[in-house]
Amino acid sequence: MSEDVVIHKGLENVYVKETRISYIDGVNGKVYYRGYDLEELVERSSYEEVSYLLIFGKLPTKRELYNWIADISSNYELEEGIIKILREVPKRNSPLDILKYSLLTIGLWDEKINSLEREDLYEKIVKILGKTPSILASWYRLRRGYRLVEPDPNLGYAENFIYMVRGEPSTRDAEIFDDILILHAEHGLNASAFAGMVTISTLSDLYSAVTSSINTLKGPLHGGAAGAALKMFREIGSPDRVEEYFEAKLARKERIMGFGHRVYKTYDPRAKILKNILLGLDLPPDVDRLFRIALKVEEVGMERLCKTKRICPNIDLFSGLVYLYLGLPDDFSPAIFALSRLSGWIAHILEYLEDPRLIRPRAKYVGELGLRYIPIEERG
Repeated sequence: MSEDVVIHKGLENVYVKETRISYIDGVNGKVYYRGYDLEELVERSSYEEVSYLLIFGKLPTKRELYNWIADISSNYELEEGIIKILREVPKRNSPLDILKYSLLTIGLWDEKINSLEREDLYEKIVKILGKTPSILASWYRLRRGYRLVEPDPNLGYAENFIYMVRGEPSTRDAEIFDDILILHAEHGLNASAFAGMVTISTLSDLYSAVTSSINTLKGPLHGGAAGAALKMFREIGSPDRVEEYFEAKLARKERIMGFGHRVYKTYDPRAKILKNILLGLDLPPDVDRLFRIALKVEEVGMERLCKTKRICPNIDLFSGLVYLYLGLPDDFSPAIFALSRLSGWIAHILEYLEDPRLIRPRAKYVGELGLRYIPIEERG
């Protein structure tokens, strides 16, 4: 009871492992995947190549990338049992909930569900990566009463998703979606990555570990910020009301969505990339109106928050607007986040399996001891 311990709330600044997966330079606003500048990867690479880099620790050769893409695309098709479940569950369910239950169900078809052998893990990885976009695209269409679109294994990862959602491919929008996937693919040992690592530390199975990450992402403090930023833009209504909105929020000491990050002390580089993508698009009127509000929020926030308090724009300020441009509703934001982050989660899970140790933190007891048990008849 008198043990002298330090409580690290939220495990802030507690290091639990060494990693080679990613590095976030929060002072200079840079992100590196396996040593490669994220901005260069967005400009020159593809999500398939980046996912290979994150999971296997190196850029693939042409042959390795070809095989990797072929193995993922061969898993686009969903089992009939999964399609039946998607048709029958209530349409009120969020895409993220549909995704987590579907992945667990897909594991039931895996004869080696519990195997952590490298060869078996590879088969699970390409299955999870291949089927996730098909699950989300199918749910998008079923919830609207549309006929399902069969996946096309000849299309790339991003383009196949756009095709399954819309029923027709779009190279330009597929490129934008590919950029989104790369930008969200990995971001250090955040809550969801840690949750997956905790699960795999028990030597559980890969489906359970990934689902643990999804469950953690579901919380609005982690995966719901993009949708919350869209809600904020709609509440503000027009650019000329942004100053008034800031005054009221700051007076109540409430958070401005799309600003602040535990790691960054400057402008999130991912947000800059998304902003530039939006600036280069011919946006539909409803999205353009919200984007103009977002730009004003950015301007005021840079003066009121970033320059003085180092609370700067983060990726959520603009990501929801890109999803909206692509035709995805607000509640798809966390699910697209999960689709993108699969490769990062899996990379952390595999890295921890290289030298696994059961994660078992302690809690300092501060309650009473030696209380006398009172029979229920005597309790007032």
